Amino acid sequence: MTSSTPPVPQTPPVTPRSLVPVALLFLIGALWGSFFVLIKIAVTDGVLPVSYLFWFTLLSGGWLFLAGMIRGKRPKFARADLPYYLKLGLVRFTLANMILYTVQGKLAVGIMAVIMAFVPIFTYLISLLVRIEKFLWLRATGILIGFAGVLLIVLPKSSLPDRSLAIWVLIGFGAPLLHAIAYVALSEKSRPKNVNSITLSSGTLFAAAFFALPLALALGEFQTPGWPLSTGEQALLAHSIIAAVNFYTIFELIR
Repeated sequence: MTSSTPPVPQTPPVTPRSLVPVALLFLIGALWGSFFVLIKIAVTDGVLPVSYLFWFTLLSGGWLFLAGMIRGKRPKFARADLPYYLKLGLVRFTLANMILYTVQGKLAVGIMAVIMAFVPIFTYLISLLVRIEKFLWLRATGILIGFAGVLLIVLPKSSLPDRSLAIWVLIGFGAPLLHAIAYVALSEKSRPKNVNSITLSSGTLFAAAFFALPLALALGEFQTPGWPLSTGEQALLAHSIIAAVNFYTIFELIR
């Protein structure tokens, strides 16, 4: 009697198309690192956080809208998709970035970068709560190590130049938490159907600017850029261009 050997599953071949998500992920990481430096330059040069938020989101959305027109794909915002843009713009940009810009003016760039590294950790935790992801001990261990690292920043007396900054570290965690909520919200399941990434990203940014403008006016933080641009305004302009590419890339990666 002969026994048949079960077939060995074939590994899908690696093609240039299959490497696109990996390349996009590396691009997001590379662009992400520059944000904190640019924000720090702007807010320490006198650009107020909420004013920064308004101009940043308006300009980033404008760059994407212009890119869509150049490509012959002018973004068309359907009324049915407005709740998606408004909710995502409010959470991901207006609220989260207002915390980020305010706290970045108080903390060193490196500390804020560590705090924002918690975006994937919070994303996983929220995904567990809404049952998108399954619990894995390896990931849970990584989360515990991450929080232990934060304690090493906050608790030792020598870790911060001023102990009063510890409260700003804790406030800063609101930014990655809100980013995570937004990323779960913009997952493939909730994404509007038959809408390209240029439209989704520009629509979300315009929605954030819609919320940021009255907020800046109410808080007395609205500023009009002058000419020539100050160092902080140049940093804001550079950030708006880089972030437009980054946010579009995020939508493409999730798609």
